[in-house]
Amino acid sequence: MISQSIQNRQFKVQAFSDVLFENRVQYEQAISRHNYKFLWTYAANCILGLFLLTSPYLYNYDSFAMVLSDTVAGTLIILIEYLSFSPKLCFMRWGTAAMAVWLLFAPLIFWAPRPATFLIDTIVACFAIVFSVLVPGMPGRAGLDLPGPDIPPGWSYNPSSWIRRWLGIALSLLGFFIARYMAAYQLGYIDHAVDPFFGRSSEKVLTSVVSRSFPISDAGFGSVAYILEAISGFMGDRARWRTAPFLVLLFAVLVLPLGATSIMLVIMQPVIVGAWCGLCLIAATGMMASVPLAVHELIAMGQFLLAAKQQRRNFWNVFWMGGSITGGGTPDPNRTHYTLAQRYIASVQGVTIPWMIGVQLTVGAWLMARPDLLPADKISANCDHILGAVVITAAAIATAEVTRTARLFNVLVGALLIVAALAFNLHQPVVLVSDLVCAALLIPCSIPRGEIVERYAGWHKFIK
Repeated sequence: MISQSIQNRQFKVQAFSDVLFENRVQYEQAISRHNYKFLWTYAANCILGLFLLTSPYLYNYDSFAMVLSDTVAGTLIILIEYLSFSPKLCFMRWGTAAMAVWLLFAPLIFWAPRPATFLIDTIVACFAIVFSVLVPGMPGRAGLDLPGPDIPPGWSYNPSSWIRRWLGIALSLLGFFIARYMAAYQLGYIDHAVDPFFGRSSEKVLTSVVSRSFPISDAGFGSVAYILEAISGFMGDRARWRTAPFLVLLFAVLVLPLGATSIMLVIMQPVIVGAWCGLCLIAATGMMASVPLAVHELIAMGQFLLAAKQQRRNFWNVFWMGGSITGGGTPDPNRTHYTLAQRYIASVQGVTIPWMIGVQLTVGAWLMARPDLLPADKISANCDHILGAVVITAAAIATAEVTRTARLFNVLVGALLIVAALAFNLHQPVVLVSDLVCAALLIPCSIPRGEIVERYAGWHKFIK
């Protein structure tokens, strides 16, 4: 085990400005050269702004609010891109990204009556983000890479490498296309939503009192979160745990709450609506699978910022602009000779499913399915639905070695399952036996930690 104090003595944190520039003049000159190199991205966003301005005259929006929204957004994008070409105002390109986020939400907020409006705003928003902060790099960074290691000191792999990001991005895109399809049904663009497992059950869920309680389309809101998660997955370099800490936090803020929300919505389907949504289950499964893939990067970023603070570096400067490390860490290995199987193994490094975690996942799946396979009263069904979803959530999080401790929560869930079985299922012997067997499997399988294969520097002491 490598303690945090030893780790901090082994390397020195350097802020972005300390590494690359001696004074403000050099910094502005670098920004100016970078802006000139990517002049075409400014032009591209201005063209997108013009497209927004003219679209209301080419397509029937049938909504004054949407016409006004696209007109104002198009005008502001052009103005921001023009002003941000000055090195002193380069950070204004984040304003273009902010306008793009508004464009993603506008058709949902105003319940755009025409699908063309929804399509235009989504496409323009995605390309505006790509041309403002993805292709040219983060504003204010001059497109310069910060020298330093890829693998954090004391770690056995790089949690930010591209090979680790592709699966999370793919799962985000899967969720985006599913959520967008369901949003099209909620907004009235299509007559019915296909469900791969439960007939027309998805339609019942999408038009339920739960969905109608949201001021905007809940599926549409999910599609926005998914696409932002996918785009943020592409942002930053292969060592962004130290070069762009705020991006790692943004990615985590998109992934972790979205995963929790997905589980809550899955729980509410049978408990409140009384129906399952097959498309929602697929999207939620993908979302939960992306959580253990993302949490490693957050831990590494936290260790880096803690070291910077302990070494009395300007915390916010390091948080927003990143920094470098001297005296610790190593570069990523050369994977050009890897087979497809080796590449997949590298992409899930740090995520394992020991047999006891597999048992927990199986128990959770059975508890969620039991009310449909072994019908019983409503209270018993709701208990199994809720506890099953919680079991799967804790077990899924525990598949990441850095959060293996989450499995211990299922000891409590197992105890609650025994209490619920004795309280509600004494008159239902088959269900009673089912719940007691599940608890008997869940509790002992939630105690062993299993083998921890990788190294995580000072975080090892938190993996119980």
